[in-house]
Amino acid sequence: MSAREELAHELQKHRRSVSGQSLKELARRTETSPSFVFEVVRGLLLPPEEQLRALLDAMDVGERAQQRALLLHQEAMAELPIRARTAARPLPAPDWRVPVPAAGEPDPVLFSTVKEFVAGLEDVRVWAGEPSLRRLEERSARLHQQRQTAYGKVLRRSTISDMLNATSLPQMEKVRHFLQICGVRDIDAWVYTWRRVRTIEKAALRRAA
Repeated sequence: MSAREELAHELQKHRRSVSGQSLKELARRTETSPSFVFEVVRGLLLPPEEQLRALLDAMDVGERAQQRALLLHQEAMAELPIRARTAARPLPAPDWRVPVPAAGEPDPVLFSTVKEFVAGLEDVRVWAGEPSLRRLEERSARLHQQRQTAYGKVLRRSTISDMLNATSLPQMEKVRHFLQICGVRDIDAWVYTWRRVRTIEKAALRRAA
């Protein structure tokens, strides 16, 4: 795993276990945009050091964890080609109407627990522009009428809410359809991760029995 990937993993861990704040809240506290925070947390963008410090402060990360993150940032910068290292990307101005990016959809590859997987589903909803549960149900109904659903029936808003707050792994077909109505293209990566997390979950249940 590269230093950049390790840094992204650390930021995701801090956001869930220490901060728990939404992308909008973190963007407000760092005076950036939700899409910028999303790209940094997912490892799609390596920010300037001062911007990383601001994000860590916004997450209320402890001093030792901050030092580790900054060290990983230095290593990740060293891994970049010289041209990329010296080409400063201007910091985005705050913009709460940032459109859904054409690329950079949430990547589940680092998930290994049910909690991480479920949090990733919420990240998908944010990436899709934070549509309401009602809007997602309407999208599901339209696809169901066209017989293009991955689930075979309409995904009700109560079911979606249960998925986003689940303590156990949601049914695979429900997950696939949720990803479909959110506009995710690489659904196969999520299916692969679902199977891996489910295997880990079942092994843990056997050990606890």
